[in-house]
Amino acid sequence: MTRLSSGALLSSQHFTETLPCPDHSLARNSLRTCTLAGGHNLLRVARLRHSAASINLTHGRSHKRATGALAAASQQSSAVMTPLLQLQKRLQDSGAVLDALDLSYKQTVAARKVRQGEVLMSIPGDVAVTKEDVAAESACAQLASGRSEVVGLALWLVVQRCKGSSSPWKDFVDTLPQTTNSPTLWPPEEQSEYLQGSPALQEAQARSQALDAEWDSISQQMAADPDQQTDLKINREVFRSAVAVVIAHAVYLPSVQCFSLLPVASTLQRTGADTGTDLDYDIDNGCVTLTAQRTLRQGEPIAIYDGRPNTEMFLASGKLEENNLSDYLTVQASLVAADKLYVMKKQVVQSLGFDIQQEFPIYADRMPTQLLAFLRLSRLQDSGQMAKINFEDDVVISQPNEYEVLQLLMADMRDRLTAYSGSIEDEMKLLQNKKLTERQRAAAQLRFSEKVILQKTLDAVRRRLAPIRGIPTKGGKMVSPNADLEDIFSTIENIPNAPKKLFAGIKSWARGDKDPTWKR
Repeated sequence: MTRLSSGALLSSQHFTETLPCPDHSLARNSLRTCTLAGGHNLLRVARLRHSAASINLTHGRSHKRATGALAAASQQSSAVMTPLLQLQKRLQDSGAVLDALDLSYKQTVAARKVRQGEVLMSIPGDVAVTKEDVAAESACAQLASGRSEVVGLALWLVVQRCKGSSSPWKDFVDTLPQTTNSPTLWPPEEQSEYLQGSPALQEAQARSQALDAEWDSISQQMAADPDQQTDLKINREVFRSAVAVVIAHAVYLPSVQCFSLLPVASTLQRTGADTGTDLDYDIDNGCVTLTAQRTLRQGEPIAIYDGRPNTEMFLASGKLEENNLSDYLTVQASLVAADKLYVMKKQVVQSLGFDIQQEFPIYADRMPTQLLAFLRLSRLQDSGQMAKINFEDDVVISQPNEYEVLQLLMADMRDRLTAYSGSIEDEMKLLQNKKLTERQRAAAQLRFSEKVILQKTLDAVRRRLAPIRGIPTKGGKMVSPNADLEDIFSTIENIPNAPKKLFAGIKSWARGDKDPTWKR
């Protein structure tokens, strides 16, 4: 499956650009990837297309002003107020505009009617926690140096929790959970049992190993210089949980290509619907703004557009969105190196921005046009038909080619469905069980959403196969798939006429109808 990545969050970063495909749910985004120890991708967040402004979020920033503003109203906090409401008061004192948000509910909602394009929230960039804050925190700066930004933010979070009430970020830190339900934190036996058949299983195992490798490196560095880490009380589980919290709650600010832990915004729900709110840093006024992409009614839940499929949301946070409009799975297609047309096909796919081994998305509600085009090209044997290949429209090259492509795709869908331990109906019944644990329910929801995509893709392939009346031969022609049966039935039907044909043959022989001319 596609690996999750964290953009600018890691020191050794690389970029995975979007496929130039109109039917890819991330075609309007590009993915910024990053690696943990061993080069493993840990977090993916969709980066919306903005100008790549090389402007630091903390331009004109005063770290003292940032921490001072949050600490200024510490005497005004009420014991009966939730951490989020306490944070709201302090943020407003520091210049934040939050009047369009109602934070008193479990999920933040619109406090009033908000029109499309209106700013719901504006928070000074000073209170966005970034790598600059990590570098300014003496208790973790040395440990975080040279490591990924995810790890740096996680170490910063641990430091603030260790400081407790003396931390100027206490009210913000209190709004974040101690850990998440991410499967990267599950015991190996639960991963294997709950995620059987899912592409999330292998990814969760790999990420868990990457976290352990990162912790081993950190613990070795701490052991080598214990005097530098006297204020940092951390162990393996604390570190793993802190990283999981950062991955689940960090927000991406496209205009400055930066990830941040951001008060209020880090606690908002995420959605795959592109009508969700848009979060970004406004370079002109130095604030992070949350903008409505459609009109919102008073009391309507607020969610930030995320753009990730369920599998990736689940890996990041242990949660997923029902009816996620950005949900998809991936199918890998590749060219055949032994193909006599391999060089020509390679030039074609590379000219279109694809690799010779390429992953394509599959959806529950539509056929993947570009996957079909790639497969048609990969199975093509007649160079004269290369001009028919079309990655923009759904164009059939020939019936033999289409039959082969659809059979391959159908076999793949069947194999993937049989890898799960039960059917879609089994998952539906399981989800009705009120005794399921949080992990069991989340895993069942994930498996159900994945099976729906696979089954609907399989059904779509079958519908496409139905009109194809034949199977391809070595000569490139189509013959009836029932040709052998037709011959048998034809023979049976002619049995009553066999005696008549026999006597007619004897009479013809007696008359010498077939004798050579020299005998006549």
